[in-house]
Amino acid sequence: MKINNEEIKGVLHRQISEENYHLRRYFPSVLFNGFIEQFWFVDWNLEEQRTHTQQNLPDPNFHLIISNDGVKLLGPVSKIYSYKMEGKGRIIGVKFETGALKELLPLPIEEYVNREVLAKDIFGLDFVTNLISLYEHENDAEVINYLHDSLLPFVQSITRPKKITQNMVSLVKNNENICTVKQVANYANISSRSVQRYFSEYVGLSPKWLIRKYRLSRVLDELESNTVSILDIVTRLEYVDQSHLIRDFKEVLGITPNRYNKLK
Repeated sequence: MKINNEEIKGVLHRQISEENYHLRRYFPSVLFNGFIEQFWFVDWNLEEQRTHTQQNLPDPNFHLIISNDGVKLLGPVSKIYSYKMEGKGRIIGVKFETGALKELLPLPIEEYVNREVLAKDIFGLDFVTNLISLYEHENDAEVINYLHDSLLPFVQSITRPKKITQNMVSLVKNNENICTVKQVANYANISSRSVQRYFSEYVGLSPKWLIRKYRLSRVLDELESNTVSILDIVTRLEYVDQSHLIRDFKEVLGITPNRYNKLK
């Protein structure tokens, strides 16, 4: 079991938020390459009457969620995601790779955007029944071993189109110089129309949406540092101008970057 110590991205007011919960992330076995990105656990124990609403940037991945509400599958999220924490609680999560569940889903992936469905509808009742008890289990390693055994029968082959799509998503995620769909197409050596088609089939959201999401994630990183101005961020991330950055930020987060800074 390998701990994922990569920097956490897309969490609003990250430094303040992390005081309210304990997050752990782990990479899966190589048997799940192309299928599972990571396992994640979050626990909180807030004093009586105190609550915390965790907000994250939207996420294009499916997540299997085990909580006190049962076992659910959360589809790709296209807008800011909020979760209210109160009292004592926990969530066990499995973050799937892009397009990993395509062959298991009865509907096209785009039909699951901003939707939460019962996990039994995708994985079966026996699968869900066996996982419910994990919510009370406090040993991360043992939970992951059980999840490995439970999810292994569902692993799908990595087809060439799926691999191309996963590589494009990784490119956008890890390259701050990617600003247009045409750049993605050039890197992948395919047409812009093909990029759109792959994203529609395996992501459920457009490549333009994904580019904006990760650019905003980098904006958040810069704002968290408290060392740069909005104009500095515009220059560093090669936005057309300040108004474009503010428009994108407000459209996804609902507030301006200056307002966000004042709420920290």
